[in-house]
Amino acid sequence: MRSAVLTFCLVTSFFSTPSAQAGSLNAQQLLSGLSKNTFPYTLATLSTDTSDNNQYWYWLDLARLQQANGDFNLSIQSFEHAYAILDEYENRATISLRNVGSFLGSALLSKGSETYYGKGYERTLMHTLNALNYLMIGDFEGASVEMRRMEQRQEFWLKESEEKIKEASEEKVKAQRQGNDTSYIPQGYSMAAMLEDSDVRSMANNYQDPFSYTLSSIILDISGQSAASGNAGEISLKRALALNPDVSKAFLNLPQNKLPSQKSNQATLSLAKMDITVIVLSGEAPSLKIEKVRFPIFHGADYTSIDLPAYNPPLNDLTLVSISTDRLRMQPPRLLKSNVMAYKTLKDELPGELAKSVVRATTKAIAAKQASDHFGILGGFVASLAMDAGSSFADSGHRNWEVLPNSGYIAKLQAYKGENLTITLNGQEERFSLPSDKKGAVVLVSYLTPDNIRIDYVTY
Repeated sequence: MRSAVLTFCLVTSFFSTPSAQAGSLNAQQLLSGLSKNTFPYTLATLSTDTSDNNQYWYWLDLARLQQANGDFNLSIQSFEHAYAILDEYENRATISLRNVGSFLGSALLSKGSETYYGKGYERTLMHTLNALNYLMIGDFEGASVEMRRMEQRQEFWLKESEEKIKEASEEKVKAQRQGNDTSYIPQGYSMAAMLEDSDVRSMANNYQDPFSYTLSSIILDISGQSAASGNAGEISLKRALALNPDVSKAFLNLPQNKLPSQKSNQATLSLAKMDITVIVLSGEAPSLKIEKVRFPIFHGADYTSIDLPAYNPPLNDLTLVSISTDRLRMQPPRLLKSNVMAYKTLKDELPGELAKSVVRATTKAIAAKQASDHFGILGGFVASLAMDAGSSFADSGHRNWEVLPNSGYIAKLQAYKGENLTITLNGQEERFSLPSDKKGAVVLVSYLTPDNIRIDYVTY
């Protein structure tokens, strides 16, 4: 009887778990509501809905949509809410990292019951994107602070990752004691081939990206803080190059012999040069899903389904970006690859995820068998059905940062004041004239969908 009561309590707890509560916009509605015509409604609905405002992912999604709408100050506030949730989690974890970061012995019935606190690359990128907010309001010092916070945030992630590795080893031993082999990726898992992709295998780690470090070097130079802090901008650039040699392609200077022709219609142009930084954020990174995979348990005598994290494909991304002035043309490298970072993280964590999922499946199987022993076959069937329903409900409510940009491009080039700047996105051109009285300009392009593109810029 006690086993049946325990099963009922566990299932019931799923329906009161915060991560399982559905807000007014589910993941599908959010991602399908980003086009030009539906975006105002999507942003307004997300802004006014408070049902998920205690969730980390909610503030990240809201901050990104506000940024894509040019509401930079509001986006800063939303990112600060996300910081507060993550800070509280990490402060608790500092006291007892194993208790906070662990799966509580894998006794719960579903992966979806876990509270989402982001992965290392997401924790890094929230500061990187917030730095762009500060850039767009002309607060270069505030942008520099965000990039320092970006690096500091990585320190805790390393500690948490080490604990996850230890935990995975313990969970693997526990599964082996129960007669389950977790040393291989189960057949039918949709991410199996993706995790062996050459780009994934070649990544140095799952939390440092060349986009963030390249942007950091540019911000430090613009703010004048690089030299004052021991050439910190140069150090950031070296880190970016170490992560991806293509970073060098993000910088292009005017050739010395490319002077404006006094006979052309540009004869009135000043010969003074200016620095132009163009940042393009495009698409939406892979959204998280929980996949059920058939897996043998109890020495292969029976089969059950285990739950593993997986990803849907990225959406609305660019395939070609080019930047040009009257005299230069370049194709900036793709320095942010959120999808690859997600797959790299999953690859690194899969041994632990597999071990924990097998323990969860075994726990459910044992509970169902105990119910069957006490209440007959029907009792076992009802227990299994109840646990499956609770698991599916929790899985459906598990969310991540769904509107995180999938790609990021950076171009830093020289131009003459007053020239035309053209940004081409998948063949679609956006053109405007550069100022004639400024030292430089930073241009931010937010490409949510092919029909929802916003360009903002700030001069200095």
